[in-house]
Amino acid sequence: MIYVEDYNEHSSEFETGEDNKTPYQPRSYKNTKGAGKKKSVTRLLALLLIALLGIGIFWYFSDSRGLGLPVWLSESFAPEEEAVQIELPEALFAGKDVEEFTAWAVEEQGVGEITRSDEGSLIITMTAEVRGSLLEEAENNLENIITALNDEEQHPHIVDISYDGAYNNFYLVVNLEQTQSNRVLFAASELFMQAVYYQYIAAAADPVREVSISIKDIDTGSVTEQLAYPGDLNRVAAILEDPEALIEVPTTPQPGDKVIVRTGPDNLNLRGGPEITYLIIDILSSGTVLEVTGTEGVWLKVITPEGLEGWVHGDFVEIYPGDDE
Repeated sequence: MIYVEDYNEHSSEFETGEDNKTPYQPRSYKNTKGAGKKKSVTRLLALLLIALLGIGIFWYFSDSRGLGLPVWLSESFAPEEEAVQIELPEALFAGKDVEEFTAWAVEEQGVGEITRSDEGSLIITMTAEVRGSLLEEAENNLENIITALNDEEQHPHIVDISYDGAYNNFYLVVNLEQTQSNRVLFAASELFMQAVYYQYIAAAADPVREVSISIKDIDTGSVTEQLAYPGDLNRVAAILEDPEALIEVPTTPQPGDKVIVRTGPDNLNLRGGPEITYLIIDILSSGTVLEVTGTEGVWLKVITPEGLEGWVHGDFVEIYPGDDE
């Protein structure tokens, strides 16, 4: 049995819904947005790590140039290397084929350009890296020459050879009774030229260091011959151009003679003793007249016009002709 009043009561509640009806509310995204952001950051970091890993692997297997970078990247960001110019006197190539040297330097060593100056010198343009390669090659050649000079079978007349680490002071102790002096002089000339070439490459744009090769007699201990750069460069070139020719050694002035400095635009060092290793005590200009008071090998003990006493190399002075000059 259905009671009307009960049905109406429920119907009334259904229709109005004021007590039981839950009003519609939009879904809240407060928590879900935070989770989305975390996922995005995680994805971004993962992609970044994958990209870095890929770049690292690519760099590792690619050719690099000291920076761990691929060639194309290192070339793009590396600063352009400044060119180095070295001017070599033509006399350095005495007895050698200049064209052969030029081809070797350009084709095998990577020299950029070789031109001739008005004076005939060779102007070599290169990078610092190529200069380093040339310097290493020059040092190797020097060591090969020194090794050959120490070989008793090749040079039985040379008893001992010593030199400094900078390759500018050499001492050859020889037994002149075993051979002619011109053979010793020729061997010393080859060493001299290679040492001067090495100093030019090492100096680059800076002043070239002095080079000295002293030949000492094992019996007397005295210096019988000395080759010094720059004064003897042309003389050594003449020896290497024609080794069979007799190279006359300049006559050594005697005590009581007067000599005049002949160095052109350069100056002459007055030293405290008869070796290039002695300290420089004064600088003498070309044209200075000196009085000779003693000799030792090719060195002259002199007195300057100011009364200062010291030693000069005999190759840089000439007998003073007096007022008749």
